[in-house]
Amino acid sequence: MHTIKGYKDEWRIQEYVLITFFISWLSWGILILLTNLKAITFNHPLGMILFGVGGFGPTIAAIMCLEGRLSMKKIQNFIFEHKKKTIWCLLLLAVMLIMTVWLASTGTNADMPWYSLPIIFMVCVFFGGGNEELGWRGTMQPLLEKVMQGRVKNRFWSYILTTLIVGVVWAIWHLPLWFVVGSNQQTMDLGRFVFEVIVMSFWLAFVYGRTRSVFYCMLLHGLVNTLMAFFILQTGWVYYLGYAVITAVAIFLSVKKPQGKIYENS
Repeated sequence: MHTIKGYKDEWRIQEYVLITFFISWLSWGILILLTNLKAITFNHPLGMILFGVGGFGPTIAAIMCLEGRLSMKKIQNFIFEHKKKTIWCLLLLAVMLIMTVWLASTGTNADMPWYSLPIIFMVCVFFGGGNEELGWRGTMQPLLEKVMQGRVKNRFWSYILTTLIVGVVWAIWHLPLWFVVGSNQQTMDLGRFVFEVIVMSFWLAFVYGRTRSVFYCMLLHGLVNTLMAFFILQTGWVYYLGYAVITAVAIFLSVKKPQGKIYENS
C-alpha cells in the first residue's frame, strides 16, 4: 500500500476507518431501509447477508490496509503471530471475566444448552465479533498508539487516550444496528452497550499490547460474546465491581513496563 511520506500512520488510520464505515454502514443502511419498509425481515436470507457483510467491514478493511503484496501467508501471519509465553494475559482476563459474569448472572439462557457452547464460541470467534479484531486491535490500535506516542509524551495518558478513541469509534460503528427492525441490538440498552464496548477496548488493548496477537484478541472477544449470550446478566454492584477490577488490572499491566516497539507490520 502506498502512503504519503511523513503521514504514513495517520493516513493508514484514516484509510482503515473510511473503508470500515463505508462497507458496514452501506450494508447496514440498506438493511435499515429494507426492514423499515417491511420489504424483508431481519432473518430473511438477504437480511442475514447484509448484516454479515457489515459485520466484516473491519476485517475486510484491515486486510486491505496491510502493507505490501497481499497473500494468504501475510494474512495468516497477521492473525496468528504472537509473542512467546504471553498466553497468560488472555487466560488471566478470561478467568476474571468468567467469574464476574457467573457471579453477576441471574441464570442462563434456556434456549442455549450448555453443550452448544463450543460451537457458539467458535462462531463468535470467527464470525460473531472476533473477526472484528483484525481491524480494531490488529490495525487501528497499534497505528494510533504510534501516532499518540509521538504527540503525548506521558506513556500512561497516551495509552488511555488511544484506547478510549478506539473504543468510541468502535461503539459508533455499531450504531446503525439499533435502527434495523428485528435486530438483537433493538433489545439492548444503548448506554450499557457503549459502556461495555469501551471497557472491552481496555481488555483487548492489554491482550494485544502484551501478546501482539490478533488471534488472542479474537478468542477473548468471542468469549465475551458467548458469555453475554449464555448468561442473563444483572447490572448490579457485582457486575460493575467485576468490570472495574478487570479494567484496572488491564490498565495496570499495560503500563507497568514498556512493551517494546509497536508492531510494525499491522
